[in-house]
Amino acid sequence: MLKKNTIFYSLFTLNFLLLALPMLSSCGKEDDSTRAASDIRLQILNLSPDAYPVQLFINGGGLNRYSYNTTPAYFYLTSDQARFPLQLRSTRTDDNGVTLSSDSVNLPNTRYSLFFTGLRSEKTLRTILTVDDTASLPPIGKGGRVRFVNTAARNTGAHDIYANGVAIIRNVGFAEVSNYFTLPPGNYNFRIYPANTSATSLAELNNITVQDGRLYTIYSRGIVGRAPTDSAAFNIAVLANNPPENNR
Repeated sequence: MLKKNTIFYSLFTLNFLLLALPMLSSCGKEDDSTRAASDIRLQILNLSPDAYPVQLFINGGGLNRYSYNTTPAYFYLTSDQARFPLQLRSTRTDDNGVTLSSDSVNLPNTRYSLFFTGLRSEKTLRTILTVDDTASLPPIGKGGRVRFVNTAARNTGAHDIYANGVAIIRNVGFAEVSNYFTLPPGNYNFRIYPANTSATSLAELNNITVQDGRLYTIYSRGIVGRAPTDSAAFNIAVLANNPPENNR
């Protein structure tokens, strides 16, 4: 408990040095489509560089298509749609595509993210479904909560996440989702490292504002070792998983 409190107050102190930095919004915008009575929201992230666009199917019906690495946005599902498993199908025609199924998303007043990652060429394609806004929120004045999803296209082992030079999340393996870590409100520079090392970061995400009473997901994408100019270069991004107002 003492160690955790020390990390919290160390980060709080460091924020005074960073609050003057410009705020950077790195989170996807929410779809303004008609609100469903069930208030179930879903966003799709296609993080596979070689699977081509994927299309969402529910109960046999084709919905939107999602290209690689496009900015995600939540959209509403009807209560009827939410009863059925989700399917993502690659739109490749040379091998009849790839179909991956996930669980149904049937909790009312809940937001979900469905990550599609891996490499078709290495037969490692998979989906990861996360529940985004059911975690308990810290008390007002205590900051926001951050988690990490290891969704890199190629499995290169576990990773650690640092915030302003302090390790906050450790040893998250491929396709795993970490627990949430509470951070004081303020601006943060996030770094990702191979697990249990901190010599050279694999990627960084700077000037990210953590707001009071909010939930965030950092996720990895791309292939470690690719050149920065490569469309499949490894990096990290952040999603804001704001809870519905009636759950606050």
